[in-house]
Amino acid sequence: MKDYEVIPALLAAALQNTVVLHFPTIEKKMKRGHELPESAKTYSAWWTKQPHSFSYAWLAQGFQVESVDLVNQRVCFFRQSR
Repeated sequence: MKDYEVIPALLAAALQNTVVLHFPTIEKKMKRGHELPESAKTYSAWWTKQPHSFSYAWLAQGFQVESVDLVNQRVCFFRQSR
């Protein structure tokens, strides 16, 4: 699985409309030795403002970022209504 597919795969498996993912959980599913970019751990805008391969992947699954907690290293997604 490519790194940018990890988050949408976790979201696709969720039954809830709101899903909280912790950064270590995401990184554990990534390829060995890979981590989220440092900017994802430092700037909430990485999750909310800048389109990139990661955000396109979760948007394609019908999710948007609701909030980012950099201190506790978690991101909250919500399922968009269809």
